[in-house]
Amino acid sequence: MLTVLLISLACIQALFALAPPSSDGVECYANRRVYQVGQTYSGGCETCTCGEDGEFSCTENTKCCLYIRNGVTEKASLGEEYHNGCCHCTCRESQDGDATPDCHDETVCRSCRFTCPYLSDDLVQGYARKGETVSAWDEEGDGVADGGCVKSCTCRGRNKLRCAKNCLLGGLGA
Repeated sequence: MLTVLLISLACIQALFALAPPSSDGVECYANRRVYQVGQTYSGGCETCTCGEDGEFSCTENTKCCLYIRNGVTEKASLGEEYHNGCCHCTCRESQDGDATPDCHDETVCRSCRFTCPYLSDDLVQGYARKGETVSAWDEEGDGVADGGCVKSCTCRGRNKLRCAKNCLLGGLGA
């Protein structure tokens, strides 16, 4: 047990050693990463910036549509057009004031025929092309922990997504 604890501590120290320390020693921590003053990250539709006090300040109530492009979650602002990997879409404001994707009917979009829909590790809808391997959320998990997890999955075409048996480390549920 002590050996496992010491190895875990060494891994945590190595993780935080990856980012160079800022000149004034101030850093922010989020998503298992170290951010220097002025660096930003996106959390859904919001953008967060590392402040000089070591805390993040984030935008609030930003309306956007999230989609996957090349395996990365992207955001489209209201009125912006984008391709979600299956169809062309426009990010619109819904009747209740939220942002919602307005996409061409998937049955009409030719590029959808050979794709595999999936949820990314941050639970955003994506579409993998035949032969493409993606990190996808699997509700079944691996039987070790409760709930789902992120797995490496390959699109075999026409909605046939084949996933590895084991969960990837570092994703939701892992």
